[in-house]
Amino acid sequence: MTDERFFTTAGPFTLGRLLFELGLQTREEPVAPAADPVFTGVAALELATADRLSFFHNSRYQAALAETKAGAVLVHADDAHRVPQGAVALAVDDPYRAFGQLAALFHPVRVETQTTTIHPTAAVDDTAVVEDGVTLGPFVSVGAGAVIKAGSIIGAHSVIGPGVVLGKACVLEGHCTLSHALVGDRVSIKAGARLGQGGFGWALDPTSLKHQRIPQLGRVIIGDDVEIGANTTVDRGAGPDTIIGDGSLIDNQCQIAHNVRLGRGCVVAGRTAIAGSAVLEDGVLIGGCCAVLGHLTIGRGSQIHASSTVTKTCPTGSILRGVPARDYRLYLREEATLRRMARAARQDGAQ
Repeated sequence: MTDERFFTTAGPFTLGRLLFELGLQTREEPVAPAADPVFTGVAALELATADRLSFFHNSRYQAALAETKAGAVLVHADDAHRVPQGAVALAVDDPYRAFGQLAALFHPVRVETQTTTIHPTAAVDDTAVVEDGVTLGPFVSVGAGAVIKAGSIIGAHSVIGPGVVLGKACVLEGHCTLSHALVGDRVSIKAGARLGQGGFGWALDPTSLKHQRIPQLGRVIIGDDVEIGANTTVDRGAGPDTIIGDGSLIDNQCQIAHNVRLGRGCVVAGRTAIAGSAVLEDGVLIGGCCAVLGHLTIGRGSQIHASSTVTKTCPTGSILRGVPARDYRLYLREEATLRRMARAARQDGAQ
């Protein structure tokens, strides 16, 4: 069931409309509309019915594809012959991406309205600005001088601190906290995320053990079309700002430390930690459970495999793996060498 606070349900749509959305035909309806099947939504292969669209992009799901009851299936052209009779094979370059595109057609993010809805338990400071079409859920707190722009939705128990600016059509799920933050348009922040708290800044004194806190005086600046996952933390800068570039995607339970800068379109998978003042240039992809040390730069378009630890700056287009992270081809050669050595040792021991 779709959560109507954040998404709406659209459709049904004809096959012709879906093909038009994918750029597979130049008009929304075929010449013979009576023969044009109608679809009411999307579903996984094993759950889809004749009025649902599904997709196939991984050989692990060949059995599910063979048994699917879907009315249409998005596939690579090479896999079109695998689609069972009764289902329409829609050949596309990237079935998963195309599925996302059509799923968004059936379930668009809630559109902006001119109706402002503020729950009776919400607390909004008199100096805050709440534009038209904003929804504030139960027990939301909006601080002095904060600005929430048109069409944004703030989930229950969320806190928008003093001076925070939240852009248009943003969605904050429940229990989010924003302080010292400037947030762009169409930003999605999942439940429990914390943005703008002070970073871990200390001058350590190993002799007296009386460590000196360094005031955190910067902000968090979030670009447009960013998504931040549940229980992720983004610390405010120590002096310079912490910056998340347009279109970047951060998964659940990530730690983005003070002064970190992410370029445009970066993707950071779950439980990854990025230490202070690290820089990720545009299009960097980081797998789950990775660590990035502070004060280094990961070059544009680089890829970091899961469970890796990046300890030094790497150039544009790097593909790294391991602890410490190194060129993945070197990593694979080293792993193969270790396996051969272990196999040889076992054989020697058996003789």
